[in-house]
Amino acid sequence: MDYTSNDYLKNMFNLSNKNIIVIGSGSGIGRSASLAIAAHGGNLICADIQNIESTIKAVKEINSEVNVIPFEIDITNKSEIIKLMDEYDVIDGVVCTPSINVRKLLIDYTESEFDKVISLNLKATFNVLQASVKKMKLNNKGSIIAFSSIRGSVVEPGQSVYAASKAGTEKLVNTLAAEMAQYNIRVNTISPGPVMTPLTDQLRNDKLWNEAYTTKPALQRWAQPNELAGGIIYLLSDASSYVTATNLIIDAGWINVDGRFNPNI
Repeated sequence: MDYTSNDYLKNMFNLSNKNIIVIGSGSGIGRSASLAIAAHGGNLICADIQNIESTIKAVKEINSEVNVIPFEIDITNKSEIIKLMDEYDVIDGVVCTPSINVRKLLIDYTESEFDKVISLNLKATFNVLQASVKKMKLNNKGSIIAFSSIRGSVVEPGQSVYAASKAGTEKLVNTLAAEMAQYNIRVNTISPGPVMTPLTDQLRNDKLWNEAYTTKPALQRWAQPNELAGGIIYLLSDASSYVTATNLIIDAGWINVDGRFNPNI
């Protein structure tokens, strides 16, 4: 590609003819990512453990021309991840959003709870990253986005294992980006602040927690999932052709203003 050309400038956000997998497309940020990718012309595999058909219907309403494939997956099962990667001959982008959290003081955490959080947030992400680059190396190109969180950088009581999983995700991505640069594969993370998703229902249903998460960011509000879509399109597209090993923070200024909260746990 000629990065000095006007064509590059005109088409830098164009995803036409790109094949992109969105894991976690059934709801929240993954659903918004799927809709945004379709709006910019990308072909899609909408992968999730549930709610895929609803997302595909919404995708087709935005752009009926794109090719959309449903794929039911439990990403804690490595063999299912490998099957997912075989759905396309060429994969241009992978977005991995799924996460869980158990909000408890570290002293009260059980080993099974620790294993549950780490299994999805870190181990499954590792398997997605590994399977993605094995496929992308065949064509010497690709962009991978794994989701971290502001909790990869700053913590509050009750976030210990979740925070560790997200910090770990960032380091997996940083290392993989260094290893895969020679193959023109870019690997980045996105770290959201408070976003209205099923993962945060528990917080928004708690008066004190909701008030804190509404007022602590500099912009003093929760994000809608669609507000993460711009960052996703940027990192998938040629607009970010010189960006790898980067953690894109989309947090309404939370980290900058040191938004801390001591919840009752």
